[in-house]
Amino acid sequence: MKLRGMTVAVAAAALATAANAQEAANTAQATPQEAAPQEGVISYPPEFFASAQPQSAMDMINRVPGFQFDGGDSVRGFNGAAGNVLIDGQRPASKADPLENILRRIPATTVERIELIRGGAPGIDMQGKTVLVNVVRKQTASQQALWAVASGFYADGRTTPAMRLEGSRREGDRAMEGSVLLYTFVDDGAGEGPRITYDRAGGTVLERAFSDETAGGRGVETKASYEQGLLGGKVRLSYSGKREVYNWDLEDTTNYPFFYRFRAHDDFDTNFQGEVGLQWSRNLGPRTAIELLALQTWRDTDYLSTFDDTVDNFVFTQASTNGESIVRGKARYTWSDTLTVEGGAEVAYNFLDRTSTFTFNGAPIAIPAASVLVEETRGEVFGTATWRAMPTLTVEAGARFEYSVISQSGDSNLEQEFFYPKPRLFVTWAPNEANQVRLRIEREVGQLNFGDFVSSAQLSTGVVTAGNQDLVPGKAWTYEIAYERRFWEKGALVLLAQYSDMEDVVDRVPVVDLSTCPIVGGEPDPTSPLCEVFSGVGNIPEGRNFHYEVQLTLPLDRLWVKGGLLTFSGTWRDSEVEDPTTGEVREISGQPPFTGNAAFTQDIPAWRLNWGFDVGIGFKDYYYNIDEVDSEELQSWWRLWQEWKPMPSLSIRMEFQNLAARDLIRTRDVYTGLRDTSALLFHERKDLNFDPFFYMRIRKTW
Repeated sequence: MKLRGMTVAVAAAALATAANAQEAANTAQATPQEAAPQEGVISYPPEFFASAQPQSAMDMINRVPGFQFDGGDSVRGFNGAAGNVLIDGQRPASKADPLENILRRIPATTVERIELIRGGAPGIDMQGKTVLVNVVRKQTASQQALWAVASGFYADGRTTPAMRLEGSRREGDRAMEGSVLLYTFVDDGAGEGPRITYDRAGGTVLERAFSDETAGGRGVETKASYEQGLLGGKVRLSYSGKREVYNWDLEDTTNYPFFYRFRAHDDFDTNFQGEVGLQWSRNLGPRTAIELLALQTWRDTDYLSTFDDTVDNFVFTQASTNGESIVRGKARYTWSDTLTVEGGAEVAYNFLDRTSTFTFNGAPIAIPAASVLVEETRGEVFGTATWRAMPTLTVEAGARFEYSVISQSGDSNLEQEFFYPKPRLFVTWAPNEANQVRLRIEREVGQLNFGDFVSSAQLSTGVVTAGNQDLVPGKAWTYEIAYERRFWEKGALVLLAQYSDMEDVVDRVPVVDLSTCPIVGGEPDPTSPLCEVFSGVGNIPEGRNFHYEVQLTLPLDRLWVKGGLLTFSGTWRDSEVEDPTTGEVREISGQPPFTGNAAFTQDIPAWRLNWGFDVGIGFKDYYYNIDEVDSEELQSWWRLWQEWKPMPSLSIRMEFQNLAARDLIRTRDVYTGLRDTSALLFHERKDLNFDPFFYMRIRKTW
């Protein structure tokens, strides 16, 4: 009740602020400049962001019209993991340190300008993206220290205190950064609510229960970097380390048709996760630049899952160690003002050593692929040419050629070789400063998740997922067109349509445990009905995927809301694959038909105040196992926030999160056997509610 009262009070204050905003003093704002129209680069000076009172480069990037931040993909290798932000024209030499965190450590006072690069430009490494932002820092001497404390306050009495210390210094060609973060967190995917099981007709309640989930953890992160001039170029050394503990607890109590209670517990312990990176770059002349990179990451984790109903006890454990070593080099040659050629190579070694155990009342249970060492040696060469054919037309053509060897040893021994050419063509046409059309054709090849080679178990549902040694990467030819319209200085509309013609789609498939099959002619017979079949991750021969996006940035000054800004981002997906269990056409597992978010913000410089509200729009997706269909429906998440800066170096931020008390609804349609030949056994629905909470942060810089 107190929390709801505080929410109403803040909402009333925010509305009063909006009503009085018309009386606030006008603050001059710099108009973005087309820094080089022939290169498709729009330059935003610090004055453009002044009304928002940004404290970091990330705060500024969030206000770039028509730009949606992408922190990069969690994939092996360096080339494919790029985000869509450069710093001084270069990509940060780190994979473990999130791009957003790096940008938040760059003080806004040290940023000379933010460049929006649309459609490629000669001399700029687009990282395989169609749109980039480049943060250009001042070269003058500077130093800054930051101290911040924050906490969430939850309805059940839990709190999540956190503290961050950061420091940075730049002088000449030397720069250093360091940070320490101590944090705790609550998993908002865990909640409490009813779990009801229905019969196959869906009308009769078979079981009525109440589930109470609690999840969260704590951790510490340390990061440091140092750069200076070396051998006529610039060298940068970076380090990051992380230790985190995560716990999930479930108490499930059945009240009908009889009393029954069980408890499940997951303990995920990241003993250590670290990264060391070394990057050196140099201009060999006015037209030639080279860059070398070496990166080493490693991670050690322990996982324990238990199930106990006072009669039976299940225990699943998993210990894993994985790491990655990368060496990469590239060179860029500016042939002319309109043509740039770039090429390079990358070599990487990855491994995952994982062992799983499964016991029932102390007795071991055999599961397929319980102990596996997966290793990958991969080499890639790449080349790209960017040609400004005319002031309004840019063509970028390139290709990557990847060769890899993946081997498995342990419970199964297998070695596979892969070679994939990945050509790419990207064309940009900008008839004027306000309009741009972008076309892309690309051969995309996914990466295998090493964890899919190893079996796992979810004890709260009794589902065992088998490891699959026969996985191959998914592939697709992707065709994309995007249209961008810029208006009202701060406004932008981006429409995108994409089609992918897919093969070897990675999805849920039947996996046969060959150790349970009868021996025929000296080999296991996987077609025998005596074989035990599990759900696992595997390949579906072909599929298709349509993808549509709308991004809108709408300034509201001309609509009588001074300093107001409305943003919307929505993605629609329509996919088709043939279910390997039933033969029917369905969507790809885990791909929601729609995801999106919308936000309103208002800057009131006269009051040193910013406020707004936003919503993460709910979605629903499905997962198709061999003997059950699961779904997750995540309802919308509403947030109201206000940030006050009584002085430029001090900010106080308050947030009222999850105002609509979002529910996470999980359903299961469980069959007596394989879905194509068996009847529906029962339907289960679990509705988990997560209460609203309050968050506060105080941030001070020097």
